[in-house]
Amino acid sequence: MSNFRASKSGLAADIEKKLEAKLDELEEEGVPQAIVDWINAVLDDQADVCESAHWKDIHEFLKDGSRLCRVMNAVGDSEDGIPQIKCSRNQSAFFCMDNIGKFLKTAEAYGVKRNDLFQTSDLYEGVKGPFVNVLTMLHALGLVSKSKYYLPEYCGRGALAQENKRGFTDDEIRAQSASVLPKQSAASHGLASQAGMRAPGTGRHIAD
Repeated sequence: MSNFRASKSGLAADIEKKLEAKLDELEEEGVPQAIVDWINAVLDDQADVCESAHWKDIHEFLKDGSRLCRVMNAVGDSEDGIPQIKCSRNQSAFFCMDNIGKFLKTAEAYGVKRNDLFQTSDLYEGVKGPFVNVLTMLHALGLVSKSKYYLPEYCGRGALAQENKRGFTDDEIRAQSASVLPKQSAASHGLASQAGMRAPGTGRHIAD
């Protein structure tokens, strides 16, 4: 799907480059590897593992949302008031994005801050820049589960952040938001839940 995206220019292109650079930083810090190790441990299925911590492989493994729902069901099982997610294995965009939306809603109920949630398109479309939001959110989910003493324990570095630090100016955020509004509008007429949507670039900074 990402092969057919129009090229960005101006502020939108600058923001995308900053997001891509942030993803590269997370890879250097070992965050994607910690996320993959934890998800594989939670799923505990030797026949169904993510074998690489490269962001493209993580995207392919998680993009239909079903494995994320299974992870959320596992970590939320011991928490009162956290509903079990009924996910679909249907591979159409509608059902995949519906799975992702359910996962985001339940993750927020579990304790992930709303500002840490990614947009459904950040995961489903698999574009490098916005995918940093997926990694940031999964890191936050792992830290929340760690704070609740869930086992297997998430081993990513850092602690839960207490404030939202933005890396972009208001003008940059407005420019990026304007560039995705037409796509979101079209998706709202043909696709399922857009839960967890926010302006790209507003994800929480991962503390060292």
